[in-house]
Amino acid sequence: MTPLIVLIDSQQPGLPDDLSKAFRGITGVDLVKMPHVRYLSPPSGLDALFLLLPFAERWGALPIAGRAQVLRTTAEDQAEGMPPYIVTGIVLRPDDPRGPIPETKLVIQTAIEAVRDFNASSTSAKITRLGFWAIDLLKGISPAQLAEIFRDGRL
Repeated sequence: MTPLIVLIDSQQPGLPDDLSKAFRGITGVDLVKMPHVRYLSPPSGLDALFLLLPFAERWGALPIAGRAQVLRTTAEDQAEGMPPYIVTGIVLRPDDPRGPIPETKLVIQTAIEAVRDFNASSTSAKITRLGFWAIDLLKGISPAQLAEIFRDGRL
């Protein structure tokens, strides 16, 4: 499985500690504290960064129901600190379950599936470290609920 990195805005009061407690003992997920959220300035060392569709449009993201995309960034983007790939958010299908927890789980699952598909079909490049901004995953759910999604193990 691709190691997942959850990027935390350390300026949000209590969030780094709450996430650290909630994710204690979960393997395959690293938490990285960032001074603040800058979607286009992630930490170095990522192979791919998950971005919601509006933030991924500049790389050609399309609203595909139920499916995330892996898109290549440009050499200029990479020189400015972006990873080689972007993994996009999704558009929900009419029959997808609704609500903060099932939608968050679906977003994470489809991103991981897109990376697995990419890695299976690529003969040269592989995505081994995928980053998510915590703010994109914590819409309507608590750090403990987010950790439970990862702990579930069916991602």
